Amino acid sequence: MDDMEKAIMEKIDTMKDEIIQFLQDLVKIPSEVPPGKYKDISKFVESKMIEFRINTKVKRKNIIGEIGNENGPSLIFNAHIDTVASLDGWTKDPHGGEIVGNKIYGRGAADDKACVAAEIFATKALLDLAINLNGKLILTAVINEEIGGLLGSEYLVKDKIITGDACLLGDVCSNYPIAYLGGALQMSFIIQGIRRHAQAYPDLAPPNRNKYSGINAIAKMVKIMNFLMELQEEFKQLETKYPLPPDLPSKVSSVNFTLINGGNSVNTIPDNCVLQCMITVIPEMDIESIKVRIFNFVESLKKEDPNLNITAQIGAYIKPQIADTKSTFALAVKKAFKTVFKEERDFKTFLPTTDAQLFQENGIETILIGPLRGDNNYHAQDEFVYINDVINVTKIFAITAFNYLKKS
Repeated sequence: MDDMEKAIMEKIDTMKDEIIQFLQDLVKIPSEVPPGKYKDISKFVESKMIEFRINTKVKRKNIIGEIGNENGPSLIFNAHIDTVASLDGWTKDPHGGEIVGNKIYGRGAADDKACVAAEIFATKALLDLAINLNGKLILTAVINEEIGGLLGSEYLVKDKIITGDACLLGDVCSNYPIAYLGGALQMSFIIQGIRRHAQAYPDLAPPNRNKYSGINAIAKMVKIMNFLMELQEEFKQLETKYPLPPDLPSKVSSVNFTLINGGNSVNTIPDNCVLQCMITVIPEMDIESIKVRIFNFVESLKKEDPNLNITAQIGAYIKPQIADTKSTFALAVKKAFKTVFKEERDFKTFLPTTDAQLFQENGIETILIGPLRGDNNYHAQDEFVYINDVINVTKIFAITAFNYLKKS
């Protein structure tokens, strides 16, 4: 650890109470998607950047900050201000920002408002220490990450609202840098049947049917579900070779049925059924071949069954990504982890999708960091984040920027 890294660490430690208070305030502002109402939190984040003398602009409620110059490489910090819905079952106020011991509770406390606070206060530390960067640091606090980045990171990157050589994205497990990412295929299957009296005109094969018989949309969805369950059995045979953080249990690709809806009443043939599923794949998996297999299976069912009225749709298609762990940027991240934790921390794998692929697909080298742990209950009731993890992530943001953008 050199003197400036030590100074950055000490500076962030002195800001601990301020960081905690800001994160509590962020949690107190609802920003769930749906409904996706971001006006209040966007203004609040913008005001904090302005307070810290960060050059700021807002595009479609995405807040963009900038410091530094054009003399060297450009680094993007990225975190998201939106959250999933709170729903029921909480024992704490989901928008209370309550502190209990060493934890801050609330929806988004861990995913991902902790990283919004971290990136902003990391930048404040660099400014307060008057560190002269050899390049540009861009902060982004974006919307809609939980629904695929639409009008958020996707808009900023694809429309060239922001550009950069590298991106440090905060939205993953704590204590390790993430360089290997899984992919995802989000699919919907919609089957239309014919509604009839369930007992008088059941959906049976000839000779036990006539022109008045119903067509059971739920029953026809069973073959789709069985095929996907067989796919899951295949997935179990291939484990990723890339290391996982301690709290992530699965080394294989997975099929998750996330929503199913259909039917009208207990004594009526259901004339509709909707199945949504999320297929998550390990970095080694060819997601395109999986997509092709699914659509081929659907087409084969349609040929076998003239009464099958099915539509298969893709909601999200995200390819796995493997970063270069020997690059200048990756080594800067790894050095930051060594500084913070006083030991080497190897790159790990994260299978859930983030906005990282949006940056990588547009040629921006991306490494991920974060405060998430298995017991944080992110996307569940009583979400919380450990305060110490927030402080560590803040230090990693700041020290990575210092090492990547410092003058040689």
